[in-house]
Amino acid sequence: MKKTFILLFLAAITLTSCSSDGDQGPQGPQGPAGADGLIGSVIDIESDFTAGNNYELGINFNDYNLEVFETDAVLVYLKTGEDGVADGAPVEVWRQMPQTYFINGEALQYNFDYTYFNVLIYLEGTVDFATLDSSYTDNQVLRVVVVPAEFSKDTSVDLSNMSAVLNALNLDQSEIKTMSISH
Repeated sequence: MKKTFILLFLAAITLTSCSSDGDQGPQGPQGPAGADGLIGSVIDIESDFTAGNNYELGINFNDYNLEVFETDAVLVYLKTGEDGVADGAPVEVWRQMPQTYFINGEALQYNFDYTYFNVLIYLEGTVDFATLDSSYTDNQVLRVVVVPAEFSKDTSVDLSNMSAVLNALNLDQSEIKTMSISH
């Protein structure tokens, strides 16, 4: 029994003392910078909701060179106006979607769904879309924010506050791509 134990002990020491260390390979490329390793993407879309596009806007992320992973989240905000001026520029008012409006007792909702390939932004509700005032359908500005999965660990960020989300992702206005979609 002692011989078996000694042999196993010697074999274990021999195996663990063998090293497969060799020359260290070259250092890999530097990864992209982000806030604590988080990399988010933002695009602004301006377009119209019309009968011709079935009152929906489809955005393929590859068309905008956005890399979206299956675990990422997508947030969409609707620009609802401007409120004054700060630093010589208008202060934009954004609301997180879905966003519901009641018009003459009927409901209109701006909503969206997404995959890691695309996002679909659409109108739904009980109102007849064809009778809507153009302020609800034309020249709509939507902000699409791709949020890395790691971001969800920070529960202190108010996702309904688009500025707070951009700040947490360390993104500023200069990094937002603006696109027009015509259908």
